[in-house]
Amino acid sequence: MTQTPLVQQAHHLAGAIYGTILATSVVAAAGHDPETIDRAALLVFGTSVIFWLAHVYSLGLAARMVLRRPIRRDELISLARAEWPMLQSSWPILLALMLGVVGVIDRATAVVVALVVGIVALFAYGLVIGRQEDMGWPRALLNAMIAGMFGLAILALKVFAH
Repeated sequence: MTQTPLVQQAHHLAGAIYGTILATSVVAAAGHDPETIDRAALLVFGTSVIFWLAHVYSLGLAARMVLRRPIRRDELISLARAEWPMLQSSWPILLALMLGVVGVIDRATAVVVALVVGIVALFAYGLVIGRQEDMGWPRALLNAMIAGMFGLAILALKVFAH
């Protein structure tokens, strides 16, 4: 079950991107009423935990099939760690919502901030990846725009659905 450093790093980053898209989607779906922002925060947290556990579970099942034996505890822990960025990436979005729950910022503003945090994070992932590949700034920005488009697409769905 050992992976190359490239596969591990790519998997961690993919999990963080996927977790950001997931958390942003939940905010867009559940955050339409600022009065229920506490419910939206609970849904972001709960959905992120459930998806993280589902990924760990499905990888565990797949590993059992590939290995043709039960997986050991240390292997299961390794799978959970590999999926950790998916869960961890929801924290900045959750933090923005919690600022509204506890009254640090207005509830409606907290929903907007949470959505912006998700969109900016996706944009940043694309930009960082583009710069690490030594792309010139125009190509790196294009890469960032493509990544950020996932967040903007979620925002567009929110606007059209609500």
